[in-house]
Amino acid sequence: MDDLSQSQYLDLAEQAMRAVENAADAADLDSRRDGSVLNLELDNGEQVIINLQAPVQELWLASKSGAYHFRCTQGRWRDTREGLAFGELLRRAVLEQGGPQLELDPLLG
Repeated sequence: MDDLSQSQYLDLAEQAMRAVENAADAADLDSRRDGSVLNLELDNGEQVIINLQAPVQELWLASKSGAYHFRCTQGRWRDTREGLAFGELLRRAVLEQGGPQLELDPLLG
């Protein structure tokens, strides 16, 4: 685990959220941000939710396929259980729920 200052965490987390919003826009996927929560709304009514958890310096992803917690390690967001990449799990969650393929920043995995 990287030791990040709160400012570093917030910068990296905001970069990740912007990258997801940009990918959603490019895929014509509705997204809505309310503070630290980003809701991706699929055409079929399904949702994928990403939120910042500043007290524990994590990103959380919730979808029908499960809930995941990610920490930034060596500049990349990795699942705290298995070390899987945030971007890969996000792409998989959106596809499994009938959404489009997301083209994400390589730093998201």
